[in-house]
Amino acid sequence: MSKTLLRLSFSLLVLSLLASPLAARKGKGPSTEPGKYEEWNEEIDELEIVETFKLSDYSKVVVEPFDTEGTPLPDKDDNTYEPVQQVLKDPAGPFAEGLTGEIKGKIAVSEGAGGQAGGALIVRTKLVTMDPGSQAARYWAGFGAGAARTEVSGEVVDAATGKVLLRFKQERRSGVGVAGGDYVKLMERNLRTIGEDMALILNAF
Repeated sequence: MSKTLLRLSFSLLVLSLLASPLAARKGKGPSTEPGKYEEWNEEIDELEIVETFKLSDYSKVVVEPFDTEGTPLPDKDDNTYEPVQQVLKDPAGPFAEGLTGEIKGKIAVSEGAGGQAGGALIVRTKLVTMDPGSQAARYWAGFGAGAARTEVSGEVVDAATGKVLLRFKQERRSGVGVAGGDYVKLMERNLRTIGEDMALILNAF
């Protein structure tokens, strides 16, 4: 066998060995084993799986009103103060909308307070950051400058037992819109996207 053919055969063997485990990892999907993860599924900033579960065992997901106590606000004389206050009236709405659009199966998603009956997963969320960014920077600078930033943390609870199943933290940014983007629309877009992220998590179980 010539040296050229020998090298070619060796190269093909190495590539096949490298490709096989990669394909296996891709087909396996994200881990649902108990533990703490960063960049879970390359999408979720932080996820702690306290106890594994089956989404199919539940009939609905209930999104409780967001905890906005302690969420930093712009100065009252700032032009972003009113838009932030507007979004803070019901941040759970856009979040639930994003979750509803992406969750698999026929599981109902609703907003509500605690005390739900069994058969439900409860999503409790704290709004850590609601930064409207800068419309001027988005318009004039672009390239991510002045992006609106939203960060939430929370947990998913089994309504029947009160057990915490998951804890999570996620941030999203939006910086694209007409004339720099409307403050309210960008902040609500972030919340919807984080709701979609929540669906990504739940769909894995």
